[in-house]
Amino acid sequence: MIKNIIFDMGGVLIDYNPEKTLYSIFDRQTADILLKEIFRNPIWADKDRGIITPEEIIEKKRSVIPPQALEKVSEMVDNFYPYMPPFEKMYGFIERLKANGYGIYLLSNASSDFHIHRQGIPALSLFDGCLISADYKLLKPEKEIYLTLFEKFSLIPEECYFIDDVQANIDGAKAAGMDGHCYSHGDIEILKKALTEAGINI
Repeated sequence: MIKNIIFDMGGVLIDYNPEKTLYSIFDRQTADILLKEIFRNPIWADKDRGIITPEEIIEKKRSVIPPQALEKVSEMVDNFYPYMPPFEKMYGFIERLKANGYGIYLLSNASSDFHIHRQGIPALSLFDGCLISADYKLLKPEKEIYLTLFEKFSLIPEECYFIDDVQANIDGAKAAGMDGHCYSHGDIEILKKALTEAGINI
């Protein structure tokens, strides 16, 4: 029986969409460069792993960042949260799950500045616990991060259900014993149906 619902953050609780953000701020050529060199580059995953700082990213990539974009990009690398608004519909959904007795937890690939900015995500006030990748130098879908989640909060994998917008992360969860649903479609009604089919009381 499922007793705990585990949520990803970007793409599930908040709108992490660097393509949309960058194309709305910069010309297409500049945005393409920034996506390739920073925001869709392994260096961003290193930031989420907690092994590189925003300042170090800018120093490493300074030569490929268009000069006119450097100040803005530095600001965005340091703090991308202003460009990731919360999905308002998720608050009520999580509130219902909480009211129905489920434990609610966060498992996210995110840098340590999460702890500074988390108050800007209202739904997190409902959570029983949060595990952020940078705090443990791990990343989804590595098996170790799921095992760390279970150990940290004394959870039984088979009693947990994971919601993430990346299929590889769902596959990683299943390999660690936790079922889940890929929320890449962004349709909360489809999500509700999947949870109901898993025996979760919505």
